[in-house]
Amino acid sequence: MKYRSGLSALVLISVSALATTASAQAVDAGRWAVSGSIGTELSTSGDVHGGATTGEIPLSVIASLRDPGAPALPGAITATGNAGQLRIQSRGFDDIYDNAMTFNLEGTYGLGGGREVFGSFDYVKADEGSVQVGTAAVVNGATTVAEVPVYGRFGEYKGMGVSVGLRQWFNEGGTFQPYIAGRVGASKIDAIDASFTIPDLTINQSLQNVPFYDETTILTAGVDVGVSYALSETVSVTAETGVRYYGDLDGNDSAIGGLGLASINEEGKRVTYPVSIKLRAVF
Repeated sequence: MKYRSGLSALVLISVSALATTASAQAVDAGRWAVSGSIGTELSTSGDVHGGATTGEIPLSVIASLRDPGAPALPGAITATGNAGQLRIQSRGFDDIYDNAMTFNLEGTYGLGGGREVFGSFDYVKADEGSVQVGTAAVVNGATTVAEVPVYGRFGEYKGMGVSVGLRQWFNEGGTFQPYIAGRVGASKIDAIDASFTIPDLTINQSLQNVPFYDETTILTAGVDVGVSYALSETVSVTAETGVRYYGDLDGNDSAIGGLGLASINEEGKRVTYPVSIKLRAVF
């Protein structure tokens, strides 16, 4: 279940509450801190796959994809001159996946003047999702004889990576201390398989768990903003949000290319809105 509105409201309330009482501060020059955070990412843009309308596909190819023992198709479908056509529409990450879970471990070194450098280990995971991806049509020239839904199920989006960045704190010594940070890094995103079905044509088994994206090492970048509250002189809790960019994935056309769909998996980049809670200790 997607919970973007409720989660966003909760984070805003939490940030506002912390902002009225926070007393944490940046890491002093020459000192270190370690932190861990858990949160979620809400996709704001980026497509899992693009759209395409194929040329005419011989009905013999359609027949070869049908389940063993499938009943014969109606004569109007198999009439001379008919052919198949796939009409796939683009689908975004927010169409297919629920919000991703994130986990982060960070080491921070103080530079002074409210400035810190940091390095982090990052993990992201979104569970598999399903959606109607378009339609399959039977055509005769420019005439559409029949058109039925095509469904797709896409494997989980999961990756691990590292990033480095610079953080600047403001209003040091004040009641609350917000910050802004920038980061760049790289992540290895696991291969993603997909399964496609056309139930009305009894195509349910032949396109199960086919390659869609190969394992890919991508560029990541982001901007973070947050506010921190001191639990003690050395431990603080932080509410953080921002924007995060993940680069393109490498498409695998070995299964879908023969159907005229090689262009749809030239996507995979996405922009997200991360929200998290971080616990930090200075030593």
